[in-house]
Amino acid sequence: MEESRSSHRKERNRMQTKKKTGRGSGSGSIQIKMRKLRVLIPGGRRLNQPDLLLSKTADYIMHLELRIRFLKALSNMYSLS
Repeated sequence: MEESRSSHRKERNRMQTKKKTGRGSGSGSIQIKMRKLRVLIPGGRRLNQPDLLLSKTADYIMHLELRIRFLKALSNMYSLS
């Protein structure tokens, strides 16, 4: 009987640890990732809707890719001189 209580207690502690770390529940870990993404994307802290945040993220990625192309072209132009 005591073993049963002990194992039940261990299982409950393990489940509480999963909740605290965000592992085990898919929505918790997604929320953590979305929170981190909000910090990385300019203007992302104001966006509370995931679809808007993901759209803004895609736009920002395109912006960065265009900036890289521009800087490479600029570098090539000046390296030929």
